[in-house]
Amino acid sequence: MAITNFEVYATRLRDDRLSVKLKQTIAHELCESLEFFQLQDYSRFVSILWPVIRDLLLKTPPVFVSTAPEQRLRSTLLEIIQRIPHSEVFKPIVQEVVTTLVSLVKIENEDNAVVCLKIIYELHRMYRQLLESIAQPFLELASEIYRNADQMLKAMDSMDTPASLSTPNVNLMSPSAMSPGPDTGDAASKNLSPATASFKVLTEVPIIVVSIIQANRRHAEQFVTGILPLILHMLELNQRGAGAQSEGAGHSLRAANVDLITAQSKTLSFLAFFARGFTALLLPFQDRIAKLTLGLLCACPAESTATRKEMLIATRHIVATEIRKAFVPLADRFLDMQVLVGSGLASQCILKPFAFSLLADL
Repeated sequence: MAITNFEVYATRLRDDRLSVKLKQTIAHELCESLEFFQLQDYSRFVSILWPVIRDLLLKTPPVFVSTAPEQRLRSTLLEIIQRIPHSEVFKPIVQEVVTTLVSLVKIENEDNAVVCLKIIYELHRMYRQLLESIAQPFLELASEIYRNADQMLKAMDSMDTPASLSTPNVNLMSPSAMSPGPDTGDAASKNLSPATASFKVLTEVPIIVVSIIQANRRHAEQFVTGILPLILHMLELNQRGAGAQSEGAGHSLRAANVDLITAQSKTLSFLAFFARGFTALLLPFQDRIAKLTLGLLCACPAESTATRKEMLIATRHIVATEIRKAFVPLADRFLDMQVLVGSGLASQCILKPFAFSLLADL
């Protein structure tokens, strides 16, 4: 692609006279053309178009309606970043890209924030040595997200409110909140939660934190000490959220409860990582950890086979440490196959080997 074409895209995306819908069309065209780029094209792309994409994402307020033109534009811009090959041409901007994405997670809606976090993880995995400076800011963001667990549960419990009466947690007088959706397809429109109040976003956080701690051990002990109470509190929310599985629960509420259980499964794996590397910090909470682990297995929906499998694996890692002795008084409960593998047919067919391995370790 000729350099003049990159400059045309940059000029049009910068043009304040163009509508958001037209800019989204331009961005979509650019995104679809990425697969035809040659390696030398990406170098020019990064130097010419990355500053434009960055400015659009940072200067355009996020919106919380799934079908709004602004949302579609922002989603397309993030997809462009995600599709750029992580090669040598990305190195000059990788710190700026990750810093920008961390900033966006703090203000974005849940859908865009999930994409931001997936990009952050992939970039940190590829460029750990270049990204030491983002360790502390991201760990602080992770703590903030876990601190909002009660707010997330409150939003989930309000799912049974009719859509016409409910609104996202944003300033309703702001232009971004009131931005209309497109002319057609409004029936599919839905409100999006703020990123820092979403279990979907929280689900993506643990694996990035583990990657950062493995690369930056000096941040580890202080961070684990601070976030551990937040993690334990979040894992105990299942007792309050389990009611969403009742037959009378609406589809949205049941889906939200699955998001909660999935986030807790990832967090339990997070806790297992801490148990293996920072056992001494977890020992004062060992009885609490044993009880909440049992509670999570009891609350896991019958159809969530993959989630239950992850819980069993995480629990096995935990009982492989000194914390095991706190599980012994609860051994009778763990011997119940309904607790370990659940009532789902798929779970009973697939998970028994994992359950037996856990019992053998216990």
